[in-house]
Amino acid sequence: PDFKSYAVPLITASISVHDGLYHIRADGDVTTEQIGIGSKIFLKNKSFEVTSTMTYDHTNKNFIIHPSSMALNKSSFEVKGNYSFLKENIIDISAKGKNTDIQTVLSLLPEDVTQKLSKYQSDGNVYFDLHLKGEVSDRKSPFISIRFGCKDTRVFHPDYQSRVEHANLEGSFASASMSDLSRAEIFLKNITGELNGRTFLGNFSMENFDDPYVAFDFKGELDAASILNFYPVPEIRQLEGAARADVSFSGKIALLKKKTTAQQVRAQGSVELHNIQFAVGKQPLRFNDLNGSLHFNNNDLALSNVSGRFEKSDFKLNGFFKNVITFLLFENQPIGIETDLKSDFIDLDRLFGIALGKSGSQDFGFSVSPNLHLNFNCDVKAMQYKRFKPREVKGDLLVKNQMAVSRNIHLKAMGGELSLNGIVDAKNPKAIDVVSSFKLSGIHIDSVFYLFQNFYQDFIEARNLKGQAFADVSLEMTLNEKLKLYPETLIADIGATVKNGELNDFEPMQQLKRYLDDEGLSHLRFADLKNDIHIQKRTIYVPMMEVRSNVTNIQVSGTHTFDQHIDYRVVAPLRNKKKIDPDEAFGAIEEDNTGKSKIFLKIAGTTNHYTVSYDKGAVKKKIVSDLKKEVQELKDAFKTKGKKQKKELELEKEEYFDWENK
Repeated sequence: PDFKSYAVPLITASISVHDGLYHIRADGDVTTEQIGIGSKIFLKNKSFEVTSTMTYDHTNKNFIIHPSSMALNKSSFEVKGNYSFLKENIIDISAKGKNTDIQTVLSLLPEDVTQKLSKYQSDGNVYFDLHLKGEVSDRKSPFISIRFGCKDTRVFHPDYQSRVEHANLEGSFASASMSDLSRAEIFLKNITGELNGRTFLGNFSMENFDDPYVAFDFKGELDAASILNFYPVPEIRQLEGAARADVSFSGKIALLKKKTTAQQVRAQGSVELHNIQFAVGKQPLRFNDLNGSLHFNNNDLALSNVSGRFEKSDFKLNGFFKNVITFLLFENQPIGIETDLKSDFIDLDRLFGIALGKSGSQDFGFSVSPNLHLNFNCDVKAMQYKRFKPREVKGDLLVKNQMAVSRNIHLKAMGGELSLNGIVDAKNPKAIDVVSSFKLSGIHIDSVFYLFQNFYQDFIEARNLKGQAFADVSLEMTLNEKLKLYPETLIADIGATVKNGELNDFEPMQQLKRYLDDEGLSHLRFADLKNDIHIQKRTIYVPMMEVRSNVTNIQVSGTHTFDQHIDYRVVAPLRNKKKIDPDEAFGAIEEDNTGKSKIFLKIAGTTNHYTVSYDKGAVKKKIVSDLKKEVQELKDAFKTKGKKQKKELELEKEEYFDWENK
């Protein structure tokens, strides 16, 4: 021990000598500046009232402390023992507390250990016995043992409402070396009491402080509000409800640092939640009506019908949190979550707002933690994210090694249904790869345009379109950490059918009136419209498709780039040649064997500045032929790549998400 200086402001001593023995009696105040043991500081600036009787044997270099008293605050300690230093420095001293209280006992310990507890007080029988014995040298320090506890004691904080009544505790601490606590042992036995009328009991022990072996058990029902009123946690407010716990834990803490050894630690028991509610954080975030059971199975936690509400969302969880104790105690540890979620409503606006920050997508970086292993099955009746309001959302989500796989996700939205499969690879946060396939059934086209705010363009809008879309879509793309698309990476095949379609007040159709002489072009209504559209190289490729409408039958093909350059080709029946200048239209009109004529037109430019003109001569056939060939080549390459990727993923899938073998 590193004994620092002592101040002696006022002390009275008498000394008598007989046969080489010095008999000393001292009365007064002694102040300890501090005592350092390793990195811990004890008895810092403590003033004791001392009444002491001692004998010093000069011949044998032995200092005997006869039963003496030391008073600190309202507590007193009986000290006795001896200290000899003839050949070796040997100490054998004991101190026994009388009429002590918890505040005095805590004040004897290091401030960094007891700072948050220093204001707690007690009424009742608190005891404290200390014994030091052994050699004091540069190489050795004495054995220390402490016995402490309380009987039928009341523990409280003067500023808080709750208090523990009828508290009992039997404690002991022992270390073979006072300066080296690596092999120390502490035992807290038969801990009992009542917190606002609700009883609890428990035990705690820790052995070998360098490689701790910890064991504890707790059983009792606690009123949630009473806990905060006894020991406030600044981040949590308005805590209500009750919890009943019956849990136990035993094992080496070091075993928890690795998932492969953590199951050797024994953790058992359950926690029952009854109408728990609280607010947490600065915002604050509100949890209400938490009910259900938590069951510990070594390092795993099972959730049984854990239900509640978070803000406007509700949830019911059944499943497992694997490696949960390790995850909570240590940084950079994996956690496996395998659970079913049922919900009547989930407010994604609020959840994303919390997860992504107040500034939204401009102020966050998307990532998937390498420590997250998720096997998630959901059944949600309704959700909301901005204008998107899906219903009956069901499906699976698997996450591991910074990859996410969704399988068989189904939902109803926009008047129809959508089923989805997809893979997100977020190993590189700057380039998040997405591969997906989905099916649309009966989706209302105008609802799609409304949902996506007309895709931030005004060339064709929700007001122009009606109909139900049925489509099979395969796509791949790469996003940045803000979840913004790198447009050049988007590749998609869309096999689409539109039923009961309408195209109303579409400006390019209005301009076709000059050539087709048909007022009905402002309100086209058509039955089934089919096409296989391809997206690649920042361009939408639309192969030739026939639009059979209430007005006419029109063939349309062309390209539409992401920067809004358009190049469409239109073939339509020519019913009235009187308005056509034959010289101007030369090469753009074709007659069949029955004498019926077709006119070839093109719409080119940008969506803001385009022209409608004749598509003359053989050029028209070459353009249509070349476009069809280019689209087919792109689609074939995309399909070949997709089949290879799908096969690789299927081979990996079974072991890829096997938590137990990783």
